[in-house]
Amino acid sequence: MKRLLKSPVTNAVCISVFTAFYALIFFMNSNNTVCYMEATSFWSAWSDFLINGHHHYIAYVLIAVTVLVVALLILRRPYGEYHTSILTHCLVAAAVLTLLAIAIFYLMILHDPNGIIEKFTLFIVIHWATVVFANLTYILLCRWK
Repeated sequence: MKRLLKSPVTNAVCISVFTAFYALIFFMNSNNTVCYMEATSFWSAWSDFLINGHHHYIAYVLIAVTVLVVALLILRRPYGEYHTSILTHCLVAAAVLTLLAIAIFYLMILHDPNGIIEKFTLFIVIHWATVVFANLTYILLCRWK
């Protein structure tokens, strides 16, 4: 596993595949989202954003940051043991945070099942944006060490 993590290309391929998947979903659903949320101002605004088909803005931002991450990864030589260790710790932390986010999301749905589309879309946006921006931060920090 460490041998696989030493290659920046592995990181680039993984982030590209998942970003392409989420971007495709956001592009496909930008014209046919049905939202049911009528609650606080945040949820109303988020629901309006989705109803108006603005998913593609989310996809464009994720694609742009992913392209930047992939470009920086391609220019990078293989990671050393130090960088691989940091990457491993980051992946473990991301897995723990994802499990925590899933638990919070589940509690939100149990508390109020209305607006599940909005809640699930927000969960995916926050989750994947965090992964992409964390990856960018990791790459930028590792360039100066």
